[in-house]
Order: sequence, then structure tokens, then C-alpha cells
Amino acid sequence: MKVNPIAILKYLIGLGVAGVLLYLAFRNVDFESFIAKTKEVDYTWIYISVVLSLVPYFLRAYRWNLLLEGVGYTGLSTPRTTVSVIIAYLANLALPRMGEMTRCAVLQRTEGVKFSQGLGTVITERAFDTLTLLGIIGLTFLLEYERLADFFIENLFSKIQLSIGWIVALVIIGLLGVMTFILVARMLLKSSSTNKIVAFIKEIIIGLDSIRKVKQPIGFLFSTLGIWIAYYFMSYIIVFTIPETSHLDWMAGLALLVTGGIGMAAPVQGGIGTFHLFVSAMLISYGVDQQVGIFLATLLHTSQVGAVILFGGITSLVLVFMKKSEKTDVVAQ
Repeated sequence: MKVNPIAILKYLIGLGVAGVLLYLAFRNVDFESFIAKTKEVDYTWIYISVVLSLVPYFLRAYRWNLLLEGVGYTGLSTPRTTVSVIIAYLANLALPRMGEMTRCAVLQRTEGVKFSQGLGTVITERAFDTLTLLGIIGLTFLLEYERLADFFIENLFSKIQLSIGWIVALVIIGLLGVMTFILVARMLLKSSSTNKIVAFIKEIIIGLDSIRKVKQPIGFLFSTLGIWIAYYFMSYIIVFTIPETSHLDWMAGLALLVTGGIGMAAPVQGGIGTFHLFVSAMLISYGVDQQVGIFLATLLHTSQVGAVILFGGITSLVLVFMKKSEKTDVVAQ
């Protein structure tokens, strides 16, 4: 198998950025007391959070099927689509944004959905999720304006201006985005003729247009709402794992959802570093001790990543034995 040096470089740079951010997050942590605190954790809440993580996977698969139905693919099985969604999350742990490509490739193999059209629907889905997250941020600002305003000023703007580490990280992240674009462009140019590239782009556009053709808009909206409600409870219930944060109210849960969502959206493997920095900084604004904040952020991040690894590993084994579906119908567009 041919080794792609650009892909390897992207992976190594991503790990480097994650390492810098983790250093910034943990540089003042007393690791002896940090490890000792694991004995105080009520792990029941973590187990509940891990099980709850199955809900967004299933709802994402259902919602994706609604988009795919809009471009002509009917009869898709939500459980089978869920396999591709979970594997995508696992792929994102290896390389940021690789999951989008992976889930489309898996669905093409198992359901016969064209990769390009699947990619278009995924882009549409991600755009809708971004708008939803912005809406949640707006709601949280209305409820917790002073706290969130201080958070963004102190932890994003001022630190970006004052910290060389942040500046270097942002530059590297930008370079990663440019290299990703170049890599995709090179792959298209090497493997396709001009006509095939144009056809590929047209099919992506068909996928992007899927939101306009959704036949069950209520199902689409309610599944989106369900995804973010599940994310909220997955994050919020973790505060009950230790006494120091068990007093935090539901608005603190919204703030955790927002900061955690921003941290996970950063283009580093699994939001490593960014998640810890943002979530711990938000907890500090609620009067939580810095070390306790880092500890809870680590618990929350580890539970989410652990769930991805657990369910991703199981679905990867399921995929080995999955046969291509013969029930998917394709309606000409």
C-alpha cells in the first residue's frame, strides 16, 4: 500500500497541536492529587453518559437517511446507516474531518449510495449543525451574557493575542486546512478526467440541495433537536460525578455544551487540548477550582472519546460481516 506523505504530515502536525494545547491546559496541574481524585468519582453518571451517546448516533443516521431520501435513495435502514455514522466518529479520532469521507465511503459500500452525493448531504448536515450550535450559543448568551462574554474575551481574544502557543497553533491549523484542500484536489486530478471531476462536483451539488427536498421536515427538525438535547444531558450529568461540581445548574450545562462543542469542532484529533482548555475555563467562571475544572473536563472528554472507541470498535467488527443491502431503491433525480 502506497504511503501518502501529506496525510502522515497532517496527522503528525495535528498531534503536535494537540500536544501544545494539552500542555497549556495541564501545565499547572498537580498530577498526584489529580490521580487521587479518580477515587472520589461516582462512575454511575459516566456509564449513563456513555450509553446516552448512542442516541445521537441513531438520530444522526435517521436524519441522514431523510436527506438521502431527498436525493433519491429510499428504503435505507437506520440501523445500517448508524454503523457508518459511528465509524465516522472513530475515524475523526485519527484525523480531523476524515470521518465525513469515511461515512460516505462506508455507506457506498453497504448501501450503494454514491460517494459524491453522500458527501453533499453530509456537508448540508454539518452546515445545519453549525447553525444549530450558533443558535445555542445565542440562547446561552441571552441567559448567561456576562459570564460567556468574559469567557470569550479572556479565553479566546486575549489569549490569542498574548500567547505565542495559541498563535502557532492557529497558523498550523490554517496550514492543515490548506493541505487538506490541496490533497483532495490532487486526488481528483490524478484519478479523474475533467469531465468526471465536473460530474463529481455536480453530484455533490445534488447532495447539497437535499435539504430543500426533505419529505419529512418535521422529522428532520425533531431529530436535530433530539441530537442536541442528548448532547446536553451527556455533558451536564457529568457534573454530578464529583462533589465540587454537583451544585451546577442547568444553565451551566448549556455553557458546557457550548464550550465543549467549540472545543470538539476544532481541527485537532478528537478535540484534544481545545476541549480541556475551553471547558475548564468555563468551569472556572462558575467558581470551580482550576484543577477541579481540568479534572472534570478530562472526565467529560474521556467518557465521550471512550464511547466512540467502544462503539466504533464494535461497529467496525459488524461492518466486516455486513453485506451490501439489496433493499435500497434509487429514484432518478
